[in-house]
Amino acid sequence: MKYLFLATVFLLLSCKKLGDGNQPATEIIIDENPVVINEEPPPPEGAIRADFIGNKDSIYAFVKEMDTSTEKTLIGFENELLPELTIPESIGAHLHLIKLKNFQNDVLLVNAKLKDTNFNEYYVFVWKDSLWKQPVKRFNIHKSNMTDKLVPIRNNPEDSTLLLRYYSVFVMDRKSEKKFTWKLMSESVPIEE
Repeated sequence: MKYLFLATVFLLLSCKKLGDGNQPATEIIIDENPVVINEEPPPPEGAIRADFIGNKDSIYAFVKEMDTSTEKTLIGFENELLPELTIPESIGAHLHLIKLKNFQNDVLLVNAKLKDTNFNEYYVFVWKDSLWKQPVKRFNIHKSNMTDKLVPIRNNPEDSTLLLRYYSVFVMDRKSEKKFTWKLMSESVPIEE
């Protein structure tokens, strides 16, 4: 066994001497932290992915910028594939995806953050004819009227040409200690072109 070990060492040293000729030594470097190439960065926090264009290719929308001094929020889109949206009188936003029967592509619902934190203000946007359009005007729901099951806007089940949206109204209540309340209302509104 001892002779086998010595023979192996002798053989290895002989091979090394034969390879030492005029050839440059080859150095092998192994990177312990390989870099992955062509990996796209993850979408920004709070981004939503949807088929806004209507071609089955989903892109993400995200809150790109908030300017508290001018109270404007800018909504951007992945790789600038769609024009940005400006939400006035807001200091941030939460983005949601909704499906409406009247539109083949996905619809963007923006819940704008307001200085008055008692309200949720909603904007509905759909990409149509190469433009962002608002099929309904913005609307507000008081926080006291919000529930987990409340969907702020949806198709009217009785008339497909209308959307059913919820909103809050101020009601005087002389019997209440507060003297006023916010009442949740709903209305059917035509889709604006």
